[in-house]
Amino acid sequence: MLIQGLLFTRHQITGEEKIPKDQPIIVVSNHQNMMDIPPLIWYFRHQHAQFISKKELGRGIPSISFNLRKGGSLLIDRNSGNTAITQITQFGNQIYKKKCAIIIFPEGTRSNSSSLGPFKMGGLKALINAMPDVLIVPFVVHNNYQIFEDGTFPLKLRNHLNYSILDPFNPKDLDVDTLKVKLEDLFLNELNKFTQSSH
Repeated sequence: MLIQGLLFTRHQITGEEKIPKDQPIIVVSNHQNMMDIPPLIWYFRHQHAQFISKKELGRGIPSISFNLRKGGSLLIDRNSGNTAITQITQFGNQIYKKKCAIIIFPEGTRSNSSSLGPFKMGGLKALINAMPDVLIVPFVVHNNYQIFEDGTFPLKLRNHLNYSILDPFNPKDLDVDTLKVKLEDLFLNELNKFTQSSH
């Protein structure tokens, strides 16, 4: 959060009280830019959150790359197919036993805008299979993209960033296609609600 502090950024979150305690959770988040990671670390600090992220983020981003590499997160090669799924399954088993949180970005890459990309479900489904009775916690990033709206330098000052935590739910009775539709609908509805309220 240091960089955001230097940019005189303010944060507002709704639904923080919905975060489950003393049980493993999967935090599903949309992904607008690399600045999504610090607030997720902060708001899920009591759940000792770990990330599943592409290996490219493990290098070159001050503070964030170090945290991902040294904080116990899983950095995967998205082109490795079954190897990545095996790694995610093993990682899910570990986090489940520790009753911690795993954070995953099912879009797979940053949107750099307020739009939502299609969710890729392979990694999320592997986690659900590895973590019986786990709860999914949707975390909606609304306007982090604005930090880089004018390019990477200079960064935009005095941002007012907003996040929403939606109701946790158990995905065990949902097939992967139904879960994909449910999650995308939840995120799109929340993003649209925020956009309408901001105008």
